[in-house]
Amino acid sequence: MGKTKTKPVIGITPGFDSGDHFYANGQPERDVHRIYVRREYMDVLSNIGAVPFVLSPEMSMDDILELVDGVIISGGEDIDPSLYGAELLKPERLLEPPERFRWETKLVSACDKAEIPILGICYGMQLLNVHYGGTLAQDIDSYWPDNIGHYKTMHDITFIHEFLGMREKGVHTINARHHQAIDRLAKGFKVSAEAPDGIVEAIEGHGHFGIQWHPESDETGAHIYRAFVEHCTRNWNI
Repeated sequence: MGKTKTKPVIGITPGFDSGDHFYANGQPERDVHRIYVRREYMDVLSNIGAVPFVLSPEMSMDDILELVDGVIISGGEDIDPSLYGAELLKPERLLEPPERFRWETKLVSACDKAEIPILGICYGMQLLNVHYGGTLAQDIDSYWPDNIGHYKTMHDITFIHEFLGMREKGVHTINARHHQAIDRLAKGFKVSAEAPDGIVEAIEGHGHFGIQWHPESDETGAHIYRAFVEHCTRNWNI
């Protein structure tokens, strides 16, 4: 007889490392492939009473869908622009391995069928936009030279409407770690928050949510993650 679930399980997709992130004796370990998750994701979910679970591409989709109540697509490197019909502008930029994108887009499709909500963080929001047919600005400074600065800095954003515990017209200071942004928004999504320069900071649609910053590392974290977990368990009969 199976146990009754008492806590929501939130699956987290990991980053894929092909030897570019981890070093030994000053050299990249290119013969060692890893998947990894930043601890902040685990901490914030545990602190609000959820069970964080690191997903793996070796798991079957059926097993994932049976296990989780929601999915977080974690941050990562740049998405290969060929996946949204563009040419790479800056060859020196580090791209996320294509096998991660392929696996996560299959996961998004599976979650759609099972009506399991997704929260895309930074790269994760960009992946949702590309998956549903949108495009990205590969480098904010190249597209919009007068932007306020979005890479390794802090700035305010304004919520256009209520979004995962954030009130309409609320202004919050968030951490920015991205040099890419949404260019053409995919059909079925609406913009939920913007920076003062108009850069899209949050979206929602298709039953999913995306945010361009890392709430697990700033004042918005507990509110947004708690609201997402509550959304994932809204149909629980408890």
